[in-house]
Amino acid sequence: PTSKMGEENPVPRLDTCCGCIQLKIGVLILCVLQMIASGFMMLVIGMYILFGSMSSAGDSLPLLGGAFTLLSLIFVLMLTLAEFGFAMWAFIDVQRAEPQGVRYYYMFKLLSLALSLLMFALTSYWTSPEILNLVVSTLVSLYCIWCIWSLHEALMLGGEAAAKAGFSSEDLARVPLMGEQKKQREGDKDVAAYI
Repeated sequence: PTSKMGEENPVPRLDTCCGCIQLKIGVLILCVLQMIASGFMMLVIGMYILFGSMSSAGDSLPLLGGAFTLLSLIFVLMLTLAEFGFAMWAFIDVQRAEPQGVRYYYMFKLLSLALSLLMFALTSYWTSPEILNLVVSTLVSLYCIWCIWSLHEALMLGGEAAAKAGFSSEDLARVPLMGEQKKQREGDKDVAAYI
């Protein structure tokens, strides 16, 4: 369903991250932490693929993050690389006060959470510590996704919502809102058709 710019979204939007940090700063911190974690994971998996595959044929690869085969390690490496890329795109777009990279980042985080839950369901023994870990990590992931989504919504709304999120009027003046861009293009088409 499409929503008009003036309609209120049924999901409440956060104004701060963790109750005391401006949303812009909180999402920037999340992006940096994601890039650090992804970079470290890429380094570990890359080294493991390079040096772990050089072991003798009789040695079995030890378990690394639920991945049992070289193919699954390469798949995890590609997902980690994508996480790094989306986090960097969101980081750059938050600095520019543009919502597009932020939107794709929270969409990728939702996909990543769904894949994590699927992998848990397929590989877990369903012990109490695993279930506790699943609940805590899912709640933290959902909160982070909510923060990222809230920043995207604040950028889309602009004005007071963006100011509460930590953007100055100068930040927002550099980039017109998506709705304003569409109106400007339609106005340009009208002028071109008139001429």
